[in-house]
Amino acid sequence: MQFWDFAALTYYRVLDRFAGKFNGLVIDKLDLQPGEVVLDIGCGTGALIPELVKAVGPQGRVIAMDYSARMVAIARKRAKNWPNVEVRQADACTTAHGAGQFDAAVALGAFSAMPDVPAAIANAADALKPGGRLFVFDMRLARNTRTTRLLRAGYRWIAGFTGADVVTELRTVFGRVEPVLATEGETTTLVMAHKITDTATRSACTPSRPAG
Repeated sequence: MQFWDFAALTYYRVLDRFAGKFNGLVIDKLDLQPGEVVLDIGCGTGALIPELVKAVGPQGRVIAMDYSARMVAIARKRAKNWPNVEVRQADACTTAHGAGQFDAAVALGAFSAMPDVPAAIANAADALKPGGRLFVFDMRLARNTRTTRLLRAGYRWIAGFTGADVVTELRTVFGRVEPVLATEGETTTLVMAHKITDTATRSACTPSRPAG
């Protein structure tokens, strides 16, 4: 928890300044429509919230969530002028977002840092309506190279990386998982997952991350 609270005041603010084009890609791929309901999993400081609100319009809703209290506080300040935005402090591994409540969801750099990746992904799938879509950008360190070995060690120390492969876990739950880009990076992945049926596989959830 302390690491993410610290990150909210440091490098996340730097990342926010360069998020414009990437956020545009997210909105384009999700193909959000006015009136839809969208879930932002691991929303961080809420950099994507303005674009999500713009896409779904005043008749739509944006639910953003993060585990870090500091991240949530900053995101709430960012969203305070939109009555159709709710920012929640919650653990995505143990929180049921509401079965079939969302048209779309997004998780940017979120799943791989969670203590139970299968549970978090299953909860996300449960939250989507049949036909719902999920945009995921995340670390993917499945290749056995010197770079990925070093990053796995560092990511484990910094964020508690469990070694779970996000794309593999997505494919166990979602009916279709497709790359966003023609060529995948050595250490990251961009994918769109589509919920074809209403039968997401739920894994056992683990306790919340220990504080501090």
